[in-house]
Amino acid sequence: ILNKVTIRNLKNNTTMTYTLVSESEADFKSGKLSVSTPIAKALIGKKIGDKVEVQVPAGMMELEIVDIGI
Repeated sequence: ILNKVTIRNLKNNTTMTYTLVSESEADFKSGKLSVSTPIAKALIGKKIGDKVEVQVPAGMMELEIVDIGI
C-alpha cells in the first residue's frame, strides 16, 4: 500500500499513475486506487514491464506496468 504505479493502457496507449491505498482512502479522481479494485489486484506482485489483463465494467483492459515507486 502507498506504492505509486504507472501503467499504460495498451489499447489506447494512455499512461496513468495511481497510488495504491486502503479502501477507506480511495479516490479515483485523485489517483488513489483501492487495493481491492480489479486493477490493483491484477498489479500486486508484478514488476516493471509485466503485462496484465483486467476485467473492468467497461470490458477487458490490457495494461503494462511502466514504473513502480514509493
